[in-house]
Amino acid sequence: MDDILIVDDNPHIRDLIAEILGDNGYSTRSAATSTECMNAFRKAQPSMVLLDIWLHDLVMDGLDVMRELRKRNPSTPIVIMSAHGTIEVAVRAMRQGAFDYIEKPISLDRLLSVVKNAMELVKLRRKINVLQLGGERNAHLIGESDVSRKLRERVDRVADTNMHVLLVGPHGSGKETAARYAHARSRHASGPFVTASFSASGPERIESRLYGRAYDDQAPIPGYLEMAHGGTLFLKEVSHIPLMHQEGLARAIARGQIRPVDGSGDIKIRFRVISSSSSSLEIATAEQRFSPALLHRLNTTTIEVPPLDMRRDDIPELAAFFLRELHESQGFPLRQLTSDAETFLSESDWPGNVKQLRNSIERALIVGESDEPITVSDIQSAVSSNAADTSFTLDRRYIGMKLRDARETFERQYFIAQINRHGGNISKAAEFVGMERAAMHRKIKALGIVTIRDSYGSRAMLQSEGETE
Repeated sequence: MDDILIVDDNPHIRDLIAEILGDNGYSTRSAATSTECMNAFRKAQPSMVLLDIWLHDLVMDGLDVMRELRKRNPSTPIVIMSAHGTIEVAVRAMRQGAFDYIEKPISLDRLLSVVKNAMELVKLRRKINVLQLGGERNAHLIGESDVSRKLRERVDRVADTNMHVLLVGPHGSGKETAARYAHARSRHASGPFVTASFSASGPERIESRLYGRAYDDQAPIPGYLEMAHGGTLFLKEVSHIPLMHQEGLARAIARGQIRPVDGSGDIKIRFRVISSSSSSLEIATAEQRFSPALLHRLNTTTIEVPPLDMRRDDIPELAAFFLRELHESQGFPLRQLTSDAETFLSESDWPGNVKQLRNSIERALIVGESDEPITVSDIQSAVSSNAADTSFTLDRRYIGMKLRDARETFERQYFIAQINRHGGNISKAAEFVGMERAAMHRKIKALGIVTIRDSYGSRAMLQSEGETE
């Protein structure tokens, strides 16, 4: 995909062009016949094709080859070469989709100029595709708290390796931001960052979204894996991939090769995989809801992205960053926070983590029209205005439960949240809840909650079951 395919029946011309392009930093492959050309294109699609229009071939001539290549991928630039060049031939080739036309004997300057223009077009198309997938965004891990520094240190240690990374943490905690941070500091930073999201895709669309080549008016559409070639593939909430597609994805990652859904031929791929999950993949694997083969491929190293309540000291800095970002990206007035507003944000609960904090800042900017600093009342108005626009909706997990089961589920979540909110300190959590410490211990034991200590500190989790999505 990063090379140039030279198609000419004259071996001296093929070798000469390959030598010239090689001296200028390009990678090349060669084909002498239409059959060799089609096989090379199927094996690994090149960035562009230099094609002799007067190909001496019993199967197809140059124009026939060009038409077939364009059927397979109309976005690949094809440059026609001919020793018998006429205006009529050039016009005919251009009308049928040729990127440009070069006459033989080939001028060195003309060859390099056309190739440079074609390769710039390829890079531009890839960048547009990546932008459409949300590939270019901020890659900053904001915060100077101990927890944030430890997270950055962990990501920095693996950033410039080829190891696949699994990021785990609650929804909204910043797993995608951590993935972008790792990509920006990796050897793949000059390549694309492709976010593959499957939560809104039906099972029937997953295969084409992964591997591509689903035809739309005869134009093939590349899949996530092909678009990530040379860069990073970010599998967002990887547990959302249906089980039936997981082992196939594991094989594609292991082989570095995919076969598009139209069966047009294998394509070589090379990228680094970073995946994320808000639930335990180990538990899902044990319950046969997740493929062991895919878990093995993705889980070379695991990094925990902590919830916002474990790094409350970072909230003022995060809020200031979001204010600048929204000013630059959306044109909001550049406003500051009063000290009271910073304190209010730091002491508030953020069950939706960093994502909820950013949404609240944005809402405050939308509701307020002043250029003055944002006050506590501004934030409260934004939050209440947002709440007034939405009606109460019962969490779907409770609808099918008996009252006793629903109450137990709620209590389990409530006590986990309170323990984590107080940094794993049972005494402080019990005091806030209004229980005796011994009673609190009995309650959390009955609910199957355990406290664990890791490098981020103490926190609560379920002993035998994962958090619900």
